[in-house]
Amino acid sequence: MNKVYTLLALLATTVFNACEKSDIEHESRFERSYKTWLDFRNASGNNYRYEVSGATWAGSSWLTTITVREGKVVKRDFRYNVFNDVHMPIDGWESISLGDLIKELGLPAEGFPEQEGKPFYESLQWTESGSELGLHESSPASWLLTLDEVYETARTVWLKKRGDGSVSFETKNNGLISSAGFVPDNCMDDCFSGISIRSIEAID
Repeated sequence: MNKVYTLLALLATTVFNACEKSDIEHESRFERSYKTWLDFRNASGNNYRYEVSGATWAGSSWLTTITVREGKVVKRDFRYNVFNDVHMPIDGWESISLGDLIKELGLPAEGFPEQEGKPFYESLQWTESGSELGLHESSPASWLLTLDEVYETARTVWLKKRGDGSVSFETKNNGLISSAGFVPDNCMDDCFSGISIRSIEAID
């Protein structure tokens, strides 16, 4: 009799776990990618950097680089590649004078070189590390997440099955996550909620 109860308990646990897993879209591809991530994490010693891209329909795009050492975020770099349809110069934003930049952007000169209490150049390109991590709260920069946290957020938030939108998942970084998120139904502009990772690389 005890064996029967044990078997029933095992079956119930299996069914329960299967129900839990079915709560996410693209489950099998996610699990394969997660296994690839675990292998990468082990091979890299949990030392890596990844780049997250973002954009708006209004003519701006940006890139955030997150650096992780021993499983902890130690650095975040951010830059606008395009700001209000103006492309970043090859030598960086500060290679163009503030006056010329303001003119090219078509912005009023009043109130500059400050924007939201910070130098305007700094709002276009900056680096955080140490105690400065998280300082630029109003920036569209990507969150301070390790890839462990990215995968967990994908599992519990971005890939959850939903009846009010479409869910997508891609693994174009050699099997590692490259995109995960959802777009609500009937939404026209800037509706993607999730993450787009352009590259992932191990570091020394």
